[in-house]
Amino acid sequence: MDKPSTQFLGQGPRLLLLHGIGGSATAWSKQIERLSGDFACLAPDLPGYGDTPAAGGNSMRPFVQAMADLLAGEPAHVLGVSFGALLALALARHHPELVRSLVLADATLGRAHMTGQEREKWLEKRRSLSGSLQEVSVERAAEIASPAAAPEIIDEIARHMRRARPDGYMAVANAIAATDARPWLESITQPALVLCGEDDRVTGAEVSRVLVDSLPHARLRIVPRSGHAPHIEQPDVFAREVREFLLEPRPLRPT
Repeated sequence: MDKPSTQFLGQGPRLLLLHGIGGSATAWSKQIERLSGDFACLAPDLPGYGDTPAAGGNSMRPFVQAMADLLAGEPAHVLGVSFGALLALALARHHPELVRSLVLADATLGRAHMTGQEREKWLEKRRSLSGSLQEVSVERAAEIASPAAAPEIIDEIARHMRRARPDGYMAVANAIAATDARPWLESITQPALVLCGEDDRVTGAEVSRVLVDSLPHARLRIVPRSGHAPHIEQPDVFAREVREFLLEPRPLRPT
């Protein structure tokens, strides 16, 4: 698979930024602006988003491989939101030597634990959304954001969402439906910061609690006055939490 296109900005330790199913690389612009003074930020369009070729198959494997190829053997801190957080965990599982630490924001842990009927109902909604994102992006963005979000924040989330292509959106949806990260969370030994929007109505605080209870080295921070996109809704608070966590002195991990 071709490497996804990237934005690469800043100096310092590498920071890989992974967007969610309803996002794209451009959704990280506020965080790159705030974090590129301390980190070399890479924000790829995931396979099937923007101009990046679509992924094959219905699993996490092609997404994990694309990110491993992108890092090309050089470790990075990995920050993911929603599906991006699940992808970050999968990368840490399959390529632990590439992941220095994890920041997991408003994560999903997959849907494979659901019954087949529940999973198909969830996928059917995704299919409907995938073909109409251009038309319903503002409506969907309002569901993602905090009820207190300003109209310009909703418009911004919608703008990033419109860069998703139907094939990419459904490839991510199928990967989520086929995955359950819960059984292997305890094997992820990298230090992890779990962030959760106070008003997240998409995945919510329950998933964040599972992460903190299951990951060996995790802590939780709540981002006030934000929904499922705290990196956009509260960019200053989000960037401060990320910077403080990543710049903490830690002993070097063996490779």
